[in-house]
Amino acid sequence: MRHAKYPLRHRQQGAILVVAMMFLVAIILFTISSMRSSKIGLFMAQNEESRVAAEQAAQALADAIVANPASTPVVGTTGFTACTAGETGCNRNDLPVTNPILAAAIASNHIQARVERMGEEFRPPPRAVETSIDKFSSASFRVVTTYDRVDAGLGRKQVTEGVLVLVPKL
Repeated sequence: MRHAKYPLRHRQQGAILVVAMMFLVAIILFTISSMRSSKIGLFMAQNEESRVAAEQAAQALADAIVANPASTPVVGTTGFTACTAGETGCNRNDLPVTNPILAAAIASNHIQARVERMGEEFRPPPRAVETSIDKFSSASFRVVTTYDRVDAGLGRKQVTEGVLVLVPKL
C-alpha cells in the first residue's frame, strides 16, 4: 500500500488565534456592560422602593391623625399648632397616635406631624358640604407629616392635607 505524500505543511499565521481573542474581548466587554446596567437598575429599584415606603409612612400618619378627632381640637385661634413629641414651636406636643408602629417611629424621631389651625376661627361651612349651613360652623386645619430617614438611605417625604371640622352651633 502506498502512502500519498503530502507537501510540506504551510506555517500557520495565527489568524484564528487573533479572531478568537477578539471574540473573547467582545464577550467580556458585553458581560461587564450588562453587569453595570443591572447594578444601575438595582439602585433605581431600591430608590423607588425607598420613595414609596417614605410616602406610605407619611400618609399613614396623616391618615391616623385625620381619623382621630382628638388630633384636631377646636381650641385656640388661627395659628394654634399641635405637634408630635419632640417638635419645636408648637402650642401643644401631645398629638395622640394609637398605632403602635407609628408611635414607635415617632419615638425614634423618624416621623413627625404638625396640625395647625387655619383661616378664621369659625366660619360657615363651604357650600360643597351638604349640611344645614345654619346649624354648623367650621374650623379648618392643615396636617403636615414628615418622614425622614435620609441618614439611613431610606428617603424623606412630606405629606400635607387639609381637614375641615364641622362644629355644631349652640
